[in-house]
Amino acid sequence: MNWAIWTYAYILIVGSVALVVLGTLSILRRRNSIVVFFALTCFSSSIYAFGYAMEITRVVPELIKFWSKFEYVGMPFISSFLFLFVLHFVNSGRRVSRIYIIVPLLISFTILLIRQTNHLHGLYYSSYTFENHTGYMLMTFGKGPWYWIFAGFNVLAILSSSVLIVIYLFRSSRLFRKQGGLLLLGTFVPIVPYIIHVTGLFPVAVDIIPAAMMLSTTLFFVAVVRYRLFYLIPAGRDWMVETMTDALVVLTRQKLVVDANPSALRAFGTEGVDPLGQVVTEVMPLLDPELEPGKRIKTDNKVWEVNRTVLPSRRGSQEGVLVVAHDVTDLERLAREDILTGLLNRHSWNDAADTELSRLTRHGRYGSVIYLDLDYFKKVNDTYGHAAGDAVLKELGQILKAGVRRPDLVGRYGGEEFVLFLPESDTQGAAEVAERLRADLEAAVIEIGDEKIKITGSFGVAGSLVTMGLSLETLVNQADKALYEAKHAGRNTVSLYS
Repeated sequence: MNWAIWTYAYILIVGSVALVVLGTLSILRRRNSIVVFFALTCFSSSIYAFGYAMEITRVVPELIKFWSKFEYVGMPFISSFLFLFVLHFVNSGRRVSRIYIIVPLLISFTILLIRQTNHLHGLYYSSYTFENHTGYMLMTFGKGPWYWIFAGFNVLAILSSSVLIVIYLFRSSRLFRKQGGLLLLGTFVPIVPYIIHVTGLFPVAVDIIPAAMMLSTTLFFVAVVRYRLFYLIPAGRDWMVETMTDALVVLTRQKLVVDANPSALRAFGTEGVDPLGQVVTEVMPLLDPELEPGKRIKTDNKVWEVNRTVLPSRRGSQEGVLVVAHDVTDLERLAREDILTGLLNRHSWNDAADTELSRLTRHGRYGSVIYLDLDYFKKVNDTYGHAAGDAVLKELGQILKAGVRRPDLVGRYGGEEFVLFLPESDTQGAAEVAERLRADLEAAVIEIGDEKIKITGSFGVAGSLVTMGLSLETLVNQADKALYEAKHAGRNTVSLYS
């Protein structure tokens, strides 16, 4: 049994040193209320563990009593600091009412005072007994009223911490549930050993609580290292952030993801992959923080404008990066489309057609332009009003979109003029499309109240084998000349450029 006691003592000593290192590194790395109370939990647990290791390896009663008193420099504060650490964490760094800080610390100081003056009143330990074993001596004691008050306070503080984390788990995003789960386990680990110890259910008079606290802080350490518990802890992850359409991702300086709202997960996340703690370029490659600010990127059905903001530390250095992707799908559509008809506007049509023309030039393919102008459209406006004119233009937009292929580009060029670019179509093929559209337009009936409006259009077609030097402007001008011919031929007809 002697070797087991010494092994346990060595484990406690090593663990106490590790706790001091962990607490110190946490303070040096980032200084806020959450980290401070975490570090104080580590330091108080370290004092307790080291003092108990020294107690169980002494064989002189007076030395055992001394180290027992030493333990209580840290022990009464462990549950208080643990509770305050959890309370500040689940409040995301927001200000906590002083009463929640003062009350537990006041109780801890009271316990410390009563324990250290126990020889005067016996309110904490009513008696001492020393059990002499081979190579070591254990102290047992009678439990006074303040011992049980302290026991109840410890259980209440630890259970309260667990409840706070459970509430946090229900309110937090999916990303933080693993982190919260580790915190919950870390706060719950000491409770069972503590109850076993204070009720005397453990068969040997050895205090196993220091070991439980070491395991608890180890779980916190995993949360720190694996899930970056103290790096850019989310401040104000409230309803607005969770439901906003903008995608928000918080990164460390090492480009590790420490937070992402649901919009970011839906738009940029990799299915089945938890991005928390991962390099952003591996799990959300479109959101590279090195992207040029204002860069627009496309997902399956949305367009996003990506910007980034440096998150400074209290010392002014870069702590991390906030990447914000704003959904500009509607703005992009408005910039590209004619609001009334839903077709491409003149600028967008020119850009798209130029791009397509360049492709056809490289491959030596055909391309054609159809230029359309409604017949007597001014008469429709003058007779039925501008609302009727708008209805006619909308109907024409639907006819044009329904009557062409997916690669074809349809745009409103201005007023009642429309243009179509047909890649991979020669003049004859484009003329057949124009004739079909002309017939569909002629057959259409636009109902405005009790009025039924019919209208026709004139079409000009120009097509060519696309070669170097042929510009979009040339094709459009040729189609415009053909349209002029159609107007002079009596309207409601298709004319080919020759």
